[in-house]
Amino acid sequence: MRNPLTLHTALLPHLLRLVPRAPMALGGGTAFLLCALPLAVSTHLEPGDAALLLRLAAVLCTAAAAFALDDPAARTTATQPLPLEVRRSLRLALTLAPLAAIWTAGGILLRAALNPDDRVALPLAGLSLEAAALGAATILLTALGLRLSRGERGSTLAAPGGVLLPLLLVLSPARSQLFAVPPAESWTSSRWVWATALTVAVGTAAVLLRERPLGTRRASAAHTAPTAP
Repeated sequence: MRNPLTLHTALLPHLLRLVPRAPMALGGGTAFLLCALPLAVSTHLEPGDAALLLRLAAVLCTAAAAFALDDPAARTTATQPLPLEVRRSLRLALTLAPLAAIWTAGGILLRAALNPDDRVALPLAGLSLEAAALGAATILLTALGLRLSRGERGSTLAAPGGVLLPLLLVLSPARSQLFAVPPAESWTSSRWVWATALTVAVGTAAVLLRERPLGTRRASAAHTAPTAP
């Protein structure tokens, strides 16, 4: 039996080729520029405005994450030494880690654009919980898209869904509770809502991203195979 570390190392170049460079450059780059603009033009923001920009940056980064598991050759590369869930976990790590770093850098830049007395009013930890929950929801939509496309195009569902979901939340009556900014009274309760959403989304996505049992795959293939004349 080969060493699992050796398998991971051998598979890493292939996984790096599958990293969605164009969506990451577009979404992550736009998010970074959006956060860097106030400091570049020497504009002093209010904490609420900085939180809004950081939330927009989160949407841009999560939209880029929707392409993390796209694999047009999924049907021809189904048999590999590492389990499917391990390969997908590695791909998610290679995609989400740079996007999280970009979002964090944007938060630091936005905090620097605030007046010194207002910087404590921009809670990066609490806002990162929102970004993580939105990212997990996008990965959940990606997992659903992969199920519908036989593991090839999760972004078909996740890319529009990752943008529409925050928009629907903003337009909902619960907007003031979900997207509160300190010192609003609803800030603490909204963090519990986002934490619950993050937990549910991560758990559901983990189940959906697991490899289906062999018998289920064979039954699905037999159901979709063309009937011989």
